[in-house]
Amino acid sequence: MTQAKRIRSRIHTLNFDQEYSAAIFEDIASQESVKKTLQRSQHIIAKTSTKKFYRLYTSTGGDNAPYRIYDNQDMIEFDPSAYTFNAFWQTSKSSMQTVSAVIRNYLGTMNPVDIKTLCQNFGRNRVKRELIQKYKEMYAQGYINVKGMEIKLEGRYDRNPAFREILGMINDC
Repeated sequence: MTQAKRIRSRIHTLNFDQEYSAAIFEDIASQESVKKTLQRSQHIIAKTSTKKFYRLYTSTGGDNAPYRIYDNQDMIEFDPSAYTFNAFWQTSKSSMQTVSAVIRNYLGTMNPVDIKTLCQNFGRNRVKRELIQKYKEMYAQGYINVKGMEIKLEGRYDRNPAFREILGMINDC
């Protein structure tokens, strides 16, 4: 069995919603093999600035504690007065919104005060996972649509300057 296959096999044994480092593969592969495999792997969700990652949850998995990031049913009563401005312009009063929608709308503003409020309300890890998932989805699509103009996205999502700036704000929380 190749080193890459052993790494992938070990990834499938990891728990969801727990942060891991590449050190868990030291006994089965060289550092270079681990680095390449993690960069190419579609079985992990995040490569953070601290070189940590999470196992990706897929709906076919039979584990008890799947990633909550795919659960768009988490509804909260959203109060726009807690933020610097209302990103949900449809109403100026409290409304029911999904957690993902609130986080993604305010991540798009790139306002450090609002991002700090997000981290306080939903937790730094949840905000970070939403950011990563948002950028992965944009890069999988291949472009971003800004008022009818399609801007092509090239490279890797984690090398995007806006992604790095927002991730820095989240890490500063």
